[in-house]
Amino acid sequence: RGVFAANNSEALREAALSGLGIALLPDFSAQAAVQAGKLQLVLPRWKPVGAFGEHLYAIRPYSPVVPRAVQAFIGYWRAALECGFPLGPGSEGA
Repeated sequence: RGVFAANNSEALREAALSGLGIALLPDFSAQAAVQAGKLQLVLPRWKPVGAFGEHLYAIRPYSPVVPRAVQAFIGYWRAALECGFPLGPGSEGA
């Protein structure tokens, strides 16, 4: 058996549902399959760190000048999330 890697939660979920192994999935992608008993949590207390869990990226088309609206959007979220991501496990939004 080879190694499977993807950066798409739908592809990772389908691979896990097909029995290819475990997957690190966002709640919104795994929730229905978990509730249906098709997937199960294997490390419920484990919290992802690094690029998986504590960073949020704003992706925009390249331009040598960043539009003010984009600067404002990024600035707003940077300030709002400085104390941590509000939609983590156990929060009202999760």
